[in-house]
Amino acid sequence: MKEYELVSIIIPIYNIEGYLPNCLNSIGRQTYSNLEIILVDDGSTDRSREICDKYALSDSRTIVLHQKNLGIWAARNSGQRIARGQYVMFVDGDDYMHADTIKTLYQAITQNKADIAVVDFKQTETFNEDIYSEIVGREENITQKELVKRLFKGKVARQVWNKLYRKSLIENIYAHDYPRTQGYDYNIRAFMMAHSAVVVHCKMYFWVQRPTSFIHQANFWELAYPCMVKLLYNNYKHLPKDKACYSHFLLCALYRKMVFWKYGRWSSEEGIELCSQYEKLTRKAYWLNWRINPLEKIGVIILLHNPRLTRWLMKVTKNY
Repeated sequence: MKEYELVSIIIPIYNIEGYLPNCLNSIGRQTYSNLEIILVDDGSTDRSREICDKYALSDSRTIVLHQKNLGIWAARNSGQRIARGQYVMFVDGDDYMHADTIKTLYQAITQNKADIAVVDFKQTETFNEDIYSEIVGREENITQKELVKRLFKGKVARQVWNKLYRKSLIENIYAHDYPRTQGYDYNIRAFMMAHSAVVVHCKMYFWVQRPTSFIHQANFWELAYPCMVKLLYNNYKHLPKDKACYSHFLLCALYRKMVFWKYGRWSSEEGIELCSQYEKLTRKAYWLNWRINPLEKIGVIILLHNPRLTRWLMKVTKNY
């Protein structure tokens, strides 16, 4: 295959010495070779820093950035700012990929003239997934409207790591400073800017379930719900006029998340007050939005103002 364009792979790294070599191995074995590999060491205190520097010596395509610990999205932002590729992919340093992942994504995004290409992923606890087997995946072209809809319906992963982005699409999109769920915020803005996307239905990205990762921490949801509520409100508040047709997705998601946060086990006086403020600021828009099902509006508002009913329902549905 002729390779005309550079693909930048951005890998944020923090204290993952036991996982990083396997990740870099899978990057180095990609069948699409025109890569720029950007390793951003986010102030690691283990051997991750040394592993990055050693890998750069063995692969001339590699750039290493060492910075003080600012968080995973600050690291991704640093990598994105220096990326020279026409396409950008974010990979987590404790995950790995099939050897044909970049080639598959590149062919899909260029042949379909899309702004984003997506592959399916698989959760795993080992490094034993087959990265060399021949895989043929069904391609599905998706319009901007359908892409945004699937994001809010949970039918497209909120994370950024199984996607290839056209660099011109994300030129001015950088992560905001939320403690959790920054990928959701990033993709909301990116998806609303994309003219189209293509999904390749085959599991080529392997998401390693690391016991010490953010998502497995006991307080993950305690931090995630406040972040999701705030980012959904902020995206609604700053929604461009030409994207007003997506306001119902943001409002629906905001109100559903407020129900969980306001009366869930993660609630706090500050959270209840903030939810009340957001509801006051958006109540009229929520009620008057004709795209939102009237029965959903009534049900959500009842739950927002009936803590006993809400807690009972969350317990019954095992969301409590």
